[in-house]
Amino acid sequence: MPTGAPAKVLAAPAPVVSAATPAAREAPADPAIRAEADRLMELTYREFAAVRHSPPFNWTTDGCSVPTGLFPYREVFRPACVQHDFGYRNYGGNHELGLDPTRATKNWIDSRFRTEMRRICDDRYSAAGRHRNCRRAADTYYTGVRIGGDKAFF
Repeated sequence: MPTGAPAKVLAAPAPVVSAATPAAREAPADPAIRAEADRLMELTYREFAAVRHSPPFNWTTDGCSVPTGLFPYREVFRPACVQHDFGYRNYGGNHELGLDPTRATKNWIDSRFRTEMRRICDDRYSAAGRHRNCRRAADTYYTGVRIGGDKAFF
């Protein structure tokens, strides 16, 4: 190392994070708000749709962004999109609560989105071809938020 160069500081290893609900990670200023947000995010799309919209949460939504060629699924996946928006708007760093604007939490919210879209496909389509097409569309929507969702979340 050249003279006068700063010594290299090694970062502490990252903690092991479970793929489960991120509530066990860093708690927000009010743990009750975080616990309620986690509970809401773990609901099925149908249960979430029945929840009364109460403060302090941000309940705004812009529905589903539509990947090219998948327009028919915009309304099919709307309940999952609304829940996903709730996650980004309450955990993400671009919003008031900023409950946990971390990569692990974004990944968890995106994963919940995929789970609920798949649940919608399972509930809605019994014919094999239609079910398969719906699942493929769900995977495309999921890939879209995984790749393009950073700006909306962080």
